[in-house]
Amino acid sequence: MTREVVWDRGVSLPGHRLWLDPLVVRSFAFISHAHTDHARRHKEALLTPQTLALIPEARRPRGWRMLGFGEPMRRGDGRVTLYPAGHMLGSAQLHFEHDGTSVLYTGDIKLRQPGGVPPTFVPKADILILESTYGRPHFRFGDPDSTVEAIARWCRLALDSRVTPVLLCHALGKTEEMMLALAPYGFEFALEKRCVSCARDYAAAGRPLPGWVEFNGDPIAGRVLIAPPVGKDEIRRLGRYRTALVSGWAKDAEFARLFGADATFDLSDHCDFDELIEVVERSGADQVYTVHGYTEDFARFLRRKGIRAWALEANEQLALAL
Repeated sequence: MTREVVWDRGVSLPGHRLWLDPLVVRSFAFISHAHTDHARRHKEALLTPQTLALIPEARRPRGWRMLGFGEPMRRGDGRVTLYPAGHMLGSAQLHFEHDGTSVLYTGDIKLRQPGGVPPTFVPKADILILESTYGRPHFRFGDPDSTVEAIARWCRLALDSRVTPVLLCHALGKTEEMMLALAPYGFEFALEKRCVSCARDYAAAGRPLPGWVEFNGDPIAGRVLIAPPVGKDEIRRLGRYRTALVSGWAKDAEFARLFGADATFDLSDHCDFDELIEVVERSGADQVYTVHGYTEDFARFLRRKGIRAWALEANEQLALAL
């Protein structure tokens, strides 16, 4: 029964009444991290304390069970343990064990971290449910430390030319991690309004940030401005500025062109194609389900390598019992 995995507007282990990042409200569900596409107002949710702190009140689950990393919890006859996912503050993988069989759900996951941080740990499991946003071979990213250094050089060149460097990043998670990565280079920061509340929540959740000011539309000097891609219109009043898209989608020329950025940097908070393969190998799983992103492409690639793999979302209400 533990080997039964179901897709029905979210991933489920039906034999254990356990939903994993479902897209609709459920009576009990695991929330892997605080991004809006994963957090719902479930009747009761399992999540890390940091994830709960980062979910706005209006989207917060009505009840919750907070669990720290590495702390086992009973779920019926099984055992649940959460491990860091490396995606953002509080993001977690869920490892479920029952009757000698184990399941690993990665949620959004990132292995390689900048700043000399050790790669994200991947627990061993019989069944792997893998988030595969960048599941095509052209999504191969550079070394994160080298990419951060390249972003720093780009920002310094702009500032030296009396031009405001604008980094286009997701407001929650990516903005704060970019601030932390660039602070050692001596930069000061300004944040577009949609990034402000996220930065405050990040600091309140236990990750202090470098100093910053809120961008109110007036020209700023000597600071790196960070804004979400949708906030690009807000920065047009700056006059002299240059924009850089910081995203794994920088590897997709068509996507990058949509933003019309002056520069692109492939620094992502998700695994690239090679890291996804590494997650599969490190898990040791004999069955892989892919969810989110290029699921069918990546599952097909794994099958060519002799790994039993299927895109779980390919068929709504699909139950694959081994």
